[in-house]
Amino acid sequence: MEVIRAPRRGGCGSCLLRGMGCLSQLTVLLILSLALYYGLYLFQRGPIPERPLVIAQRGGAALAPENTLAAFRRAIELDVDMLEMDVQRSADGVLVVIHDTTVDRTTDGRGRVGELTLAELRRLNAGNGEPIPTLDEVLALAVQHGVPVMPEARSPQLYPGLGAEIALALARAGLVEGSVLQSFDPGTLEEVRAIAPAQPLCMLYGLGQVRVPPEQPGQAQAICPMAEMVLLNPWIIREAHRRGQQVYVWFGAVEHPWILRLLTEFGADGLIVDDPRVLQEVLAGR
Repeated sequence: MEVIRAPRRGGCGSCLLRGMGCLSQLTVLLILSLALYYGLYLFQRGPIPERPLVIAQRGGAALAPENTLAAFRRAIELDVDMLEMDVQRSADGVLVVIHDTTVDRTTDGRGRVGELTLAELRRLNAGNGEPIPTLDEVLALAVQHGVPVMPEARSPQLYPGLGAEIALALARAGLVEGSVLQSFDPGTLEEVRAIAPAQPLCMLYGLGQVRVPPEQPGQAQAICPMAEMVLLNPWIIREAHRRGQQVYVWFGAVEHPWILRLLTEFGADGLIVDDPRVLQEVLAGR
């Protein structure tokens, strides 16, 4: 006798529902694991700053064309605590403020910064008709408004002596106290320490650098880890504070209010952000 089997119910739809159920469980497990991980850190973190510094990255790239006087003026209007900028050198030896080693992305021109003269750089449109500023112009603006700065010696392997030149420019402007010179290059910080022992220094750390060595090049008083790496290892902040070092956090991609709040609670001494307004709102709501 032939046996007639009843059709199975659910089919692919049932498998899909079971898969979604597993995904939901994994999501909940991940959230609980992160809560436990961060909760343990917050329990152990120790004293934290009352309020982290609001540092306008490239003058606040979300406010105006990055690294232009317009961006720095807008950041000053917002009453930021520090102005962050990138410094390179023109072909004729003038320190200029621009991030990339070429002008292709941020201007209407093409070519390498170090191969163009100041006059050639100044003819370029860095956005909304803004020219590429010199470092001296930015420092003069900072002095006028009493705002400290955080210049980065950008790609110093292309510009021998760049860090020392920036340090001398800060000294001429009277901006040594309160300002911080930063670099990814250990040799640059060592060079600056040798010629400008009073200049505060900061060692930059980037993608993949989830641990920071205890000894900093040039006896740097601060470290600047990448936000995404601090999220993976918030103990970076606690360990630096135990060594007496300041921690200024910069962002690769994730600059969300929740992340800003979390890094504030982790104890960052300053956050280097594209949009200072968002950070100011987060701090106002603490």
